[in-house]
Amino acid sequence: MKLQLYCLQDVKNAPVAFQKVDSDCKNSAMYICKLHNSRHLEHILMFTQGQWSDEKDDLNIDIFIVKGRNDKHKLCTLNKTESCFQWTNSDSSVKLSHSNKMTLEAVVTCPDNTISSETSENNPVSSPAFTRISLKESQQMKQINENTPATVLACEVKSPLPAKNPKKRKQTEETTPKLKARRQKMAMKALNQNTPPSKQALTELTDSIADIASKGSVSRITRCVDLSARAPKPSNRWGHTMSLVKSKLAVLIGGQGEKQLSRDSIWILDPEMRTWKCPTVTTEGSKPEFRIGHSATYDPTMRCIYIYGGSKNAKWFHDVYMFDLDENKWTLVKASGKAPTRAYHSTTLYRHELWIFGGVFPRPDPQPDGCDNEVHIFSPVMENWYRPIVTGEKPQPRSGHSATLINDLLVIFGGWDFPYCYNDLFILDLTTVDWSAPKVLGKAPKPRSWHASCALSNNRIFIHGGYDGDNALHDAFIFDLDGKSWQNISLENAPSARAGHACLRLPSDYENKEEDEIIVFGGGDNDGSYYNDMLSFYVPFNPQILDTCE
Repeated sequence: MKLQLYCLQDVKNAPVAFQKVDSDCKNSAMYICKLHNSRHLEHILMFTQGQWSDEKDDLNIDIFIVKGRNDKHKLCTLNKTESCFQWTNSDSSVKLSHSNKMTLEAVVTCPDNTISSETSENNPVSSPAFTRISLKESQQMKQINENTPATVLACEVKSPLPAKNPKKRKQTEETTPKLKARRQKMAMKALNQNTPPSKQALTELTDSIADIASKGSVSRITRCVDLSARAPKPSNRWGHTMSLVKSKLAVLIGGQGEKQLSRDSIWILDPEMRTWKCPTVTTEGSKPEFRIGHSATYDPTMRCIYIYGGSKNAKWFHDVYMFDLDENKWTLVKASGKAPTRAYHSTTLYRHELWIFGGVFPRPDPQPDGCDNEVHIFSPVMENWYRPIVTGEKPQPRSGHSATLINDLLVIFGGWDFPYCYNDLFILDLTTVDWSAPKVLGKAPKPRSWHASCALSNNRIFIHGGYDGDNALHDAFIFDLDGKSWQNISLENAPSARAGHACLRLPSDYENKEEDEIIVFGGGDNDGSYYNDMLSFYVPFNPQILDTCE
């Protein structure tokens, strides 16, 4: 039986064979299968039937989703060892919701006539077995996503891809003294742990990833997808923070919206399901005031988020609060030493300590507020503040900059100190606490502050938007730390210009081996507009660029 490629969209109907169409490619053939009722698709099964001959061991069938003329996304690859793929709406990063009909395009990089477009009468295709999920599971899914139907058809065919089995954290009912003792024990254990992996080990790992990604790679455009349709969601805001807790949730804290500070101060995002929820929060002692321009830092050892500083109208903060992720509870952290008053600073967790750089601080009237370029360190374990001895060429005082940690290097870019806006780049080696201003290649981004930034794979940094002193920006750049070079990347469906938004990179999963996914939320512009849209940027390992190196 000759090899055939099928798509199963509805268990009530027979699978549909991909049909061959004319192609300009001399060494490959193209097959298409149309999808119908795309708004209601929950599951799709791609599979082959027939014999994969020994000559086809290296044959790969790449299946793409095509929406319109220029919207093309890779869905999966089938081969001799992985001849079946199941797409599920709730799990996949590729979303098929669309008002028009779409086509699935299978591109086979092999000689023509390898796949048959006809179903043999002697060998009719058989539908895989399907079953309905239980009512309890259906209700749980409906609670997670309002758009999920009450009953969903689930395929019993085993996927060739590894299954996602998240480990559930056991719930405990500890009293406050026991919980505090457990935290102290964990903290002391963290101090006694060995130093994190060396630069050499991490560099070797990232180099191997880069080698794999660079083999046969073709530059692709960076896509932006609006994920804002799902409700409920946080209100419009800017100046908030968003912290990724492992890969299972992200926590949004604070921010300022129209006319007043946002009252819904904490939201939790499920990055996989793309759904928000507003948790019930308790407080041990005083409750943190609403604020903007603060920092929020996730500590995986203590399973908590530390917020520090910020401002509220004419009030400034220098307090540190801890948000316990297991109990959804705020606790004021008492500390010795002089805590600086800061807003629009940066905070980075390194070896169980919070490293604070820059920021704006208040001055007595009639003096204007000032900016700082000093490094302060807060130790949650020892509960004290101190200042390290710093060497090298320090950056100018600034606020609204970005600080991105890669291995042991803290990369500072941009910022603002009235009337100056910066686009320079500095690196602080946290092992030696030494500043340096490397010579960079390529055309640097225009000066900006309050932009969004996060670390990508392969020692790269993503920069988006910001404020240049006159207008909000909408462009995007990548800084390659290894090559010390800038790239202005091309954006498809670029969002409106904004500043004061937040972004984070989602960990790579088995479906996404050729690009980084970045979640962006909120922001505002200089016209007084605030946003609460959630965007997903898909940044390829080899993105299309607008400006090449000089």
